[in-house]
Amino acid sequence: MDPRILSGDTGSASALKLAYSSYQKASRALAAVAHALAADHGVEGELLDIAQSHTTSYLGDPDYFPKVAARAWRWAPEMREVGEALAANGLPRDLADGAAKVLDRWEGAKGQSLTVLEALERLRSQGAP
Repeated sequence: MDPRILSGDTGSASALKLAYSSYQKASRALAAVAHALAADHGVEGELLDIAQSHTTSYLGDPDYFPKVAARAWRWAPEMREVGEALAANGLPRDLADGAAKVLDRWEGAKGQSLTVLEALERLRSQGAP
């Protein structure tokens, strides 16, 4: 925990939380989608090699996707909240809404021990919105 004292109006803490969440959660969902696409085209090894050269990239940590899937039940609503906050400030909400839709594909993964492949498979469209 890294407590911070914020200056600013009421709502500053919520704004900070949403700003950080918009990057943190969306980037993890995007990395999972990128790995799924790479796997479909047989280039997942190359993608992983590229990603691992960037030490701060979630693309370099596909073992984390099952954890993201297990948390998606609470992250999807948070991403919708991020989208609302972005829209209220005249900013594009598409990435946040898109991340929520990706996280929705992991509905039902709460408490499950998925493999990386199982987590990625749940992203596929089979009847999903």
